[in-house]
Amino acid sequence: MRATLKILSAGVGLSVQDGGRLGWRRFGVPTGGAMDRHAWAAANRLLGNGEDAPALEMMLMGARLQVLKDTWIALAGADFGGSVEPWAAQRVAAGTILSLPRNRSGLFAYLALPGGIVAPKWFGSASVDARIGVGEKLKVGDELLAARAAPVVSTERVARRILSMDQRRSYPSSQSFLLLPGPQFDQFTEAARKQLVGSEWKISARSDRTGFRLEGPVLDVPASIASEPVLPGSFQIPGSGQPIVTMVDGPTVGGYAKIAILLQADRDRLAQCTPGTQIHFQWAD
Repeated sequence: MRATLKILSAGVGLSVQDGGRLGWRRFGVPTGGAMDRHAWAAANRLLGNGEDAPALEMMLMGARLQVLKDTWIALAGADFGGSVEPWAAQRVAAGTILSLPRNRSGLFAYLALPGGIVAPKWFGSASVDARIGVGEKLKVGDELLAARAAPVVSTERVARRILSMDQRRSYPSSQSFLLLPGPQFDQFTEAARKQLVGSEWKISARSDRTGFRLEGPVLDVPASIASEPVLPGSFQIPGSGQPIVTMVDGPTVGGYAKIAILLQADRDRLAQCTPGTQIHFQWAD
């Protein structure tokens, strides 16, 4: 079968991701999967793909792809200034170069192909986790194959499929999030708990799929704890006093005290915060 896309440039970050590998955290295997599950699911929905279809996750900008045969593609999530608008699907002809040259908003975008991208699975998932060596890192020259020749949804006399406005998301340069008390909440001083929600924080450039580091005031750090399970969205406070929010590829156990946990519904929004984004927190009722 002929490949559908060829990678000309991987940009800042390019990988195949799906819904992740569930049920393996107790064995030390992170869930992984798409950083922004809302955008990943939206791209697949535009083509009528299955709920767990693998898609191409692109970080920041710089990715360039060549279309090898006529197909439909869908793009959702961050806006990287390409010729294909996010939150829409359209037919592309063989020979087309898909270029994502600059970052307009958001951090992660998802490109879906009909039926999903054909990729091997590890522990039930095609998601690539470079930190633990699961899956192969995409590189220039690699070719990707769509699982189907055409979308499941009808495309007869259809030039584009566009997601409704109420299902799209924007990614402003300042955002606010709700927090739940973490497992060691009571071990932090009242001043530290107030400082977390009363201060302005910025996303550090040292953030990645394992954890988002926050820059701001230094929190008082309680005594170290015995290593215990760590969930995605946990606010771990290392010796520096600067929070690290565990993301989908983050470690499953850790010995840093956890002052808070991000609401699950907000994890997708945090994943789309580019370095320098100003964020604020408040405790959930």
